[in-house]
Amino acid sequence: MDKYETAQALLIPIWRGIPTDYKSRYRRKIWQQFEDNIRSAAYTASLSHFVSNLCSRLQVSLRTVDVATLNSIVHGGRDRELLRLLREEATIVVLMVRVENEKRKAEWARTLAERAQEGEAVSAWLVEDGLFDETADAAVESEE
Repeated sequence: MDKYETAQALLIPIWRGIPTDYKSRYRRKIWQQFEDNIRSAAYTASLSHFVSNLCSRLQVSLRTVDVATLNSIVHGGRDRELLRLLREEATIVVLMVRVENEKRKAEWARTLAERAQEGEAVSAWLVEDGLFDETADAAVESEE
């Protein structure tokens, strides 16, 4: 991975770990706040301190599945290179994280739409085959 991809891989789990209520509270400026905190936290000598500082500032709760990824990057021996990148080019790296986040959200929306279509198809099939009759269900509900 090049340094930009590595920095992105480092920041994505941190972004995902920011609590939803925190993101909604600062909805209008959350990305700018994320960038500013990255740049500020990057003024340290090690990636482990950077991650610790950033996580405490943004109330991050890391997911268990992301810990291994973070560990491999933090202990990858590229501290100086990545910290310099995060100080000097935080805007670019945050933009990369933001684009990746939008892709993930679009994929999630597409998955939900596909599931809804599948559900509608199954319902139509059940009604068509007489296995499910909406009028009979309505009659039962009105009798209750």
